[in-house]
Amino acid sequence: MERVANSRTIAQAETKRQLVASARELMLTEGYGAASVSAITQRAGFTTGAFYSNFDSKADVALVVLASLQGEAREHLSDLVGANADLAKVVENIRGWITHTLDSGWPRLELEFALANRADSSIVATEGARNRSAVDNIAEVLTKLLPSAILEMVPARRIAELILDLSFGLAVRKIVDPSVTPDHVLDLVDELLSAVTSV
Repeated sequence: MERVANSRTIAQAETKRQLVASARELMLTEGYGAASVSAITQRAGFTTGAFYSNFDSKADVALVVLASLQGEAREHLSDLVGANADLAKVVENIRGWITHTLDSGWPRLELEFALANRADSSIVATEGARNRSAVDNIAEVLTKLLPSAILEMVPARRIAELILDLSFGLAVRKIVDPSVTPDHVLDLVDELLSAVTSV
C-alpha cells in the first residue's frame, strides 16, 4: 500500500514538473496571454483535469515559472561574480547575461503577467515580495562585488533598487524596440567604476 502511495506521489510530482516545463516554454516563447491552460496541457501531453489537480489557475503556474526564473538568475549572478573575481571581467560577464535575459522572453512574461493580474491583490502581494527579494539578492551580489568606497557613499540596497528599476525600463524598451541593448547602461557603469576605483 505504501509503495502504491509513493508511486502516486512520484507520478504527480512528475506531472507537475512537466506542466511547469510546458508552461515555461510557452510563456517565454509565445507570451503569457497565448499560454492558455489548454495549450499548456496539450504541449505537456496531459488533460486539463491533470492541470487543475496541480494548479488553481494559469496565474498559479506562472508564479512557479517566474519564481524558478528568478532563482536561476540569482544562482547565475552568484556564479558570475564568484569569489575574488576581477571587476572588469564580472561586468563583462553580466553584460552577456543581461543581453541573453532581455532576449529570453522573461521580461515580456513579467510585464504581461503583472498587467493581466494587477487587480488580484494576492498576486500583487506575492509579486511585490518576489520583487523585494530580487532587490535583496542584487544587493548581496553588489556587496561582494563593489569596492567599499562606493558602498560607503551609496548603500548596496539603494543601488540594487536603481538597477532593478533601470532593468525594468530597459526590458520594456526592448519589448517596444527589439534593437535596444543594455550597452549604454553598462558602458556608463564601467566608466563610473573606473572613476571610483582610480581615486
